[in-house]
Amino acid sequence: MLELVNSISDLKKLDVKQLPELCADIRSKLIEEVTLSGGHLASNLGIVELTVALHYVFDESDKIVWDVGHQSYVHKILTGRGENFSSLRQKNGLSGFPDCEESRYDSFNTGHAGTAISVGLGLAKSRDILGEKYRVISVVGDGSMTCGLTYEALNNVQKTKMLVVLNDNNMSISDNVGSATLNMSKLRVGKYDKNKENLKRALLKIPLLGKPAYKFLRWCKRRAKLRYVRNSYFDMFDLKYVGIIDGNEIKDLIYYLTRIKNNVDKPTVLHIVTKKGKGYLPAEKDPENYHSISASGINNNSLESSVIVGDVLCALAAEHDNVAAICAAMSKATGLDEFKNKFSDRFFDVGIAEEHAVTFAGGLAKGGAKPFVAIYSTFLQRSYDSILHDVALQCLPVTFLIDRSGFVGADGKTHQGLFDLSYLNNIPNMKIWTPSSYSELSQMIHAGMHENCPVAIRYSKTLSETVRVFEGNWNIVKSTDDICKIKVLAVGYKMLETALKAAGEFVEVVDVTTVKPLDYKYLNGVGSAKILTLEENVKSGGFGESVAAYLASCNRPNVVKVLAVEDEFVSHATIDEQISMCGMDTENVARILSEMLANC
Repeated sequence: MLELVNSISDLKKLDVKQLPELCADIRSKLIEEVTLSGGHLASNLGIVELTVALHYVFDESDKIVWDVGHQSYVHKILTGRGENFSSLRQKNGLSGFPDCEESRYDSFNTGHAGTAISVGLGLAKSRDILGEKYRVISVVGDGSMTCGLTYEALNNVQKTKMLVVLNDNNMSISDNVGSATLNMSKLRVGKYDKNKENLKRALLKIPLLGKPAYKFLRWCKRRAKLRYVRNSYFDMFDLKYVGIIDGNEIKDLIYYLTRIKNNVDKPTVLHIVTKKGKGYLPAEKDPENYHSISASGINNNSLESSVIVGDVLCALAAEHDNVAAICAAMSKATGLDEFKNKFSDRFFDVGIAEEHAVTFAGGLAKGGAKPFVAIYSTFLQRSYDSILHDVALQCLPVTFLIDRSGFVGADGKTHQGLFDLSYLNNIPNMKIWTPSSYSELSQMIHAGMHENCPVAIRYSKTLSETVRVFEGNWNIVKSTDDICKIKVLAVGYKMLETALKAAGEFVEVVDVTTVKPLDYKYLNGVGSAKILTLEENVKSGGFGESVAAYLASCNRPNVVKVLAVEDEFVSHATIDEQISMCGMDTENVARILSEMLANC
């Protein structure tokens, strides 16, 4: 059936009875393609019927906003990108998230959770201001209900005509947490439980009368949900509520969406329940691990930075009663699952609420606890004001464990960890440490335990297994007995490996373990050597510019060449391809060093 659907207009030509077959074909394509290319599998398997129903019922001019954008794969397939779907998340291929430059059907670029209602509200208000007629649908995952931005948008939506589809699968990435998701759970238990299936089976066993009776009761249920069902949670924001609906039952979705389509006279919530990973048994049984998979399947690397983080924090917590760990909906990804199991009274998963995570950590520190906040670099940037105002201003001893820093590969523009050195570097009282090896990461976490100020430990997913010592100063990992004409200052594992491969004679290579403060003793002793800095970070405000500014302030004649990411967003590709795209690969660094030597 899928071969007949290359556009939304093709989809609308199908009979409703053909849609279940189309959904089955789409699931097969997702399983086949995503297990090869890598990407977000479980969430997209769960949202197949909803995506088909939305595009089947609503007009091509209507605007759908996906929250989070990783659940937009089916949308891409239905909007003319099915033939290129095998290029997903690859260089010059389809993005793993909505991208307005990629298709007119992508209404907004969405990569971080909790944005869709705000965006939808903005689109709807713009529509009203300009006198246009399109409809706005914000598709929101239940994990986003823990995000403060969602509440801010709901509080502002008032009488705006728009539809919010709450896609409820009881998970975001890890299991959902908090009062908001408890409210969702109460709804599921109270109105959407096994009694429905039991009643259906009992009625269908009755000869002749059973099937008509079931259809009549189903019609009554649908009418009641459309007219009379209320929910105090959404009533508080004066939203019309329709639910709970089986989000994997295409005919039910078509029924409700068709009737809602032209009757949205106020903001309306359609609450559906879907099964994450539906149709693929491994993903149904283990939706967390199948949330995002690599091209070779589930990532089962035996050693990653998150493993070290978990082991060290557990050891510290066993020794110190005041150690606490905080994450924002990603306990397993950040390495905190073991800590959660062993020290549950000192583990806090705050949901997708990074601002709260940081300010909460500030309160813990003020009260005498020693909090460690583990958050990906791209998500920590959402809490910038909390870091500055609620932690650094009071010089509170919060240690930030910043995972997935630097290039992140296939997730691309929305998830790059290329800004943390810059957005942290200008905050007073902040120390920034940058391990290149697992041994350094371990030592830094131990050292953070004894600091009386905020510390940011910034690392990539994988590091070197080389044993190195962290003593608060930079490590010279390649020296020369001859006159050193160039010193390469490399930040992080990948840049250090690149420097070591590219450096020839007369070149010294330094492992930069602390970006703030700089190693002033080392810089004061560089003599007249030229300096090349390497960092997986934007150039503006980063490490290289700090080195150049310091030497300039000392009236030093050193030539400082900064190699970092220029003023741009880096698109999806492999990490090695992204490094090459930004001119930071071994060949280009070797060429730059050769030119610098020639001009000595």
